[in-house]
Amino acid sequence: MKSKKLTALFLVISVFILSFIIPTGVNAQAELPDEAPAQTDNYVIAAEKDFEYIATPKNNPKWALITKYKGTDTKIIIPETLGGYKVKTLSSYVFKECTKLTHIFLPTTVTSVSGQTFAECRSLVSIEVAEDHETYLSENGVLYNYDKSTIVAYPNGLEGEFTIPDSVITIGGYAFSGTYRLTKLYMHNRVSSVSEGAFLECDGLEYIKLSDCLKVLGKKALAGCDSLRELHLPASLSIIGDDAVLGELSSDDSKQYYFTDGIYCVKNSYAYNYVYKLGIRSPYLITEERTLSDINSGISIVDVMGILPMDKDLFLKVTPIAPDTVKALLPVRYNGILSYNVSLTTTEIVAEEEDVVTIETEYTPASSLIITFDKLPEDTIITTAKIYRLSGDNTYELLRSPHTPFVAAQTKKLGTFVVINNNDFSKSGDMDGDGIITSYDARFALCVAAGLVTDITEAQMLTGDVQGNDGVDTSDAHTILRYAAGIMN
Repeated sequence: MKSKKLTALFLVISVFILSFIIPTGVNAQAELPDEAPAQTDNYVIAAEKDFEYIATPKNNPKWALITKYKGTDTKIIIPETLGGYKVKTLSSYVFKECTKLTHIFLPTTVTSVSGQTFAECRSLVSIEVAEDHETYLSENGVLYNYDKSTIVAYPNGLEGEFTIPDSVITIGGYAFSGTYRLTKLYMHNRVSSVSEGAFLECDGLEYIKLSDCLKVLGKKALAGCDSLRELHLPASLSIIGDDAVLGELSSDDSKQYYFTDGIYCVKNSYAYNYVYKLGIRSPYLITEERTLSDINSGISIVDVMGILPMDKDLFLKVTPIAPDTVKALLPVRYNGILSYNVSLTTTEIVAEEEDVVTIETEYTPASSLIITFDKLPEDTIITTAKIYRLSGDNTYELLRSPHTPFVAAQTKKLGTFVVINNNDFSKSGDMDGDGIITSYDARFALCVAAGLVTDITEAQMLTGDVQGNDGVDTSDAHTILRYAAGIMN
């Protein structure tokens, strides 16, 4: 009897001691690692039983390749090891059936993933990595390579618009594929390559602005984007993969390269010739002038005369200028103002001994270009917006027709441009509100009289009605011109 009591006491003590040594619960990795995401609420380290994996290489296994996740948690941390092997690779479609998964955290051991790794994760809004990760970087839930020059994966569950950071040069394979909530996407002009399947079946994508310097559009890069009604292919393209612009499939599953509003190409460019060879004809193939644009400023250069060389990589360089530095040069008053230095540059890579150097050279147009401004001063009235190009102590006004529905000017010279806007129409005849009466105001009144300008304010209409005839007609335009010429006061 005494022996049995001693045995029982020994077992109790053993269990008590072991409870401090062996973690309890289904998942032995209950502690979050030091590198875990800052917001650890509801994150769990996924249990080993939730994974299917392969130890590789087979002859001398050193790491694990995950082929499938079978768990049900919504916020998971990929474990660093499985079966004693470091987790290095996540293969394609690992999370294919994980429709409720919202957040994933990758430890430093994981060094191989792709856009297809997270395919069909329709609720996923964030892919995070350890801060000291040497292969990947995460920003706002989007996965990049370590130096942020490549987008690796964009979570399918993110919605709305997205502007690709200006550090990015490459859109990785299948990086955005299946991203059904993304509606608009903008690229800076540093992007030179869009890889295979990058935007495959992004069926919510309504608008995409491709880089003006894009060289490669990979296989099926834009295939199945059913909401994308038009496509502008830049003149810089030199490689277009199979089915890159595949539209909807017909009832017999034959391929259709079809967009409601058309595929826009610069005539005689590689893109134009490629699309033409596909058998696309007007009205589905619509040619356009070569355009270079800057996302941040909303400024574009349009080559309507075909003077820009096709064999050069041209970049539109736009630098904001503080309005205080230019306002003294303006001859008129203004309510709102924006100012930029605008130039075209070319780049050339030159080998110097052991170094490779990129040389940037300013390009001077041989003839006139059109410069357009999409982003305007706050509360801009389109008909009063005016453009000035500044040169030293002189000011050159670049006039646009008052009835033009966009703010633009034709110019051969680039440099410093100022866009101003006014909303004070207290002076009779001053239809553009700049405080002085010029021939522009007379032309403005004439356009109104001819019915070419209808979207003007009541204050503008009253200002233009110098004859007091309850409207603006040709006689008002004639009188305003006399004011401008100094014939009348």
